Amino acid sequence: MKDIPIYDKTVSYAIEHNELEAYRASYKINMACKAAISGAISRAYTDNSLNSQNALKELTDIFSLERIAVITAVSIREQEHDGRISAQNKEWAKSVPFPKDIDDWGMDRNAAFRIDAVHPGLLDLFANTVRKEIDLSKTFSLKKPSLVEKLSRPLPQKTDTAGKTKNRELS
Repeated sequence: MKDIPIYDKTVSYAIEHNELEAYRASYKINMACKAAISGAISRAYTDNSLNSQNALKELTDIFSLERIAVITAVSIREQEHDGRISAQNKEWAKSVPFPKDIDDWGMDRNAAFRIDAVHPGLLDLFANTVRKEIDLSKTFSLKKPSLVEKLSRPLPQKTDTAGKTKNRELS
């Protein structure tokens, strides 16, 4: 399921651009991700403590971190009024680029992705972990030097056993 991209347009756009199949495939996986997040959080909650790292690890074996973040963010947006979700997570959820998909009755189709089988406080803790993991993955990709950069570096100077530097000669 990791290889199916998130469809980040509305159903109206999908119909107009003949992409309804991609929309439906993404929607189906979003629903599966919602159910998996609920299950993972439930399994990771024991003795009044949530091991959200374990829950996230279980999920990232199946779904992309991006999809998990989108479903978590949509869930938080749907609970904007709930005081058990931190202001930081509410702001983060608003910043996740996933459009509202309003139907003919004025309802957001994305409300179907709302993780409602989990206590909002646990969802908040899980969202903290998702946000940290996203930050770590961004940091890692920024710090990881490219192969081209590594190859363009000059060769290191070779030192002999007495500590003197010798010039490396290429033969």
